[in-house]
Amino acid sequence: MEGDSLLSSNGHLDPSIAENFGKKTITSFSSYALLLNNITGPGLVAICIAYQHGGWLPATVILLAAALGSAISAGFLVETMTHFKGNDRFQGRVEFLEMARALFPEYGYYFVFFLFLFNITTSNVSAILESAQTLDQTFLMGFGQVCALELHPELQFICVEKSSSKYDSVFGEIWYVSSGFVCLAAISVPVGLWNLEENMIIQASSFVALLVLLTEFSVQFMSNGLHPEYLPDSALSSGSGVSLGSILFNFAFVVTVPSWVNEKRPDVNIHKTLWSSITTGTFLFILMGLVGAMAYKFPHGADLLTKLSHPNQWIITRVFAQLFPPLVLVPGIPILSIIMRYNLLENRICGPMLANLIAVFLPWMLALLTMSGNLLNVILNWTGLLTVGPLNFLIPCAMFLISEHRNRNRSNGGSKLQVMSVSEKDEKLVAASKGQEAQAYGSLDDENRQTDEETEPWRFLSNSSRRGAMIVAYSVIATIGLLNVFAVFLAIRGIFIHNESVDPNLPPPTVPDPNLPPPPPPPTMPTTQPTWW
Repeated sequence: MEGDSLLSSNGHLDPSIAENFGKKTITSFSSYALLLNNITGPGLVAICIAYQHGGWLPATVILLAAALGSAISAGFLVETMTHFKGNDRFQGRVEFLEMARALFPEYGYYFVFFLFLFNITTSNVSAILESAQTLDQTFLMGFGQVCALELHPELQFICVEKSSSKYDSVFGEIWYVSSGFVCLAAISVPVGLWNLEENMIIQASSFVALLVLLTEFSVQFMSNGLHPEYLPDSALSSGSGVSLGSILFNFAFVVTVPSWVNEKRPDVNIHKTLWSSITTGTFLFILMGLVGAMAYKFPHGADLLTKLSHPNQWIITRVFAQLFPPLVLVPGIPILSIIMRYNLLENRICGPMLANLIAVFLPWMLALLTMSGNLLNVILNWTGLLTVGPLNFLIPCAMFLISEHRNRNRSNGGSKLQVMSVSEKDEKLVAASKGQEAQAYGSLDDENRQTDEETEPWRFLSNSSRRGAMIVAYSVIATIGLLNVFAVFLAIRGIFIHNESVDPNLPPPTVPDPNLPPPPPPPTMPTTQPTWW
């Protein structure tokens, strides 16, 4: 890995790789659609389970806390971007991993890098699984059968005419490459090779489709009848932590914000776009969680699309349930691939070819290993518990705090601090790759900065003091950290005690008395064993 920066003195990328990045052309509406689509990803189909298994009160509290925390974390992450020379008004390009490399020591940077790689990859795998399995259901419903290449336990070409009632996959527990998987890969992989700005038409269309589909689903919920007894006030138990992990997963978009900021138009209002998209996404989650949880009884391992695809639902609902993954989930797959590729390239971790292999093709390869059974919900929930909190809440706030502390420690008289010139920064980053700390700050005359309002660096909490902003960042770290630890504790506890599989309202099972003779067999059964037993 090379330690030099890709930002030249005019804030543009090295010309040798500039063609792999987009330009600043994303409009306000496309920005809103992009962020909202990133929020309402695979977690949307699991929010009903979180509400029903954890209770509406804990689920709503955690959802609101996560929404507020994600907005603050994203805002502070954007403000950290302005500390780079020539980027105080986002004139240049600074990706998530670039900030991690400049602000953290070497071991911290590598930890963030692997966490980032794991989170983005598993998020893509979850979307691929949900989309491929649902498309297989669509083929089965439309053509009467669906075919696949079985990989394990036998290597053969198979077709099924009936969906599995036990697993999310129509093929059960076997490992396979289905026709739905192949069709999705043929559509999604080429789009993942585009730039972010080139995907905006797809994101806008997906946003419109999302509103139409959720409206129809809500009407179906009302038609089914709402059962308040399905939705407890609070049902925290040994297994609730895993379900609550899907709530954190809903706000795994914070790491994607720098790439959006790098390619948005200068006239796009960051504050308005962040708050409006997060507010809308939170409202949709609460609506789907409350109404959906009262419309269906969700056993463990089920999701919303499984219920909506049942034959007792309206035909239009069943069709829309099949359309949800390709119209809503699939457009998010190339976005995450693009953001991963951007970070790999800007940090010069690898070249364009290897970056495309890791960011675009690797998630599809890993998805093949998890196509069987109900592994989708396992991946979704545990990813939310273990990676989303640290990567999307804690680390962005930590970046902001480290940046602010360095500014305060280096302040001298009336001078404010900013990232040093690129040539100096390159030298420091090379030193950081050898284990030394990257001190990426230099001074800028405060008086000169006040003469032109347009050159004033962007601030998230513009009406708050620096000290107040730091207190808010510490509060987010403490609150989200405690919520994450509590959810993980409940989830791990649920592994060892399986009390949620037993109905507490039922009497305990009776143990037969060994002193009593066994009960007689039913009249229809033979009293002697057949000879072939």
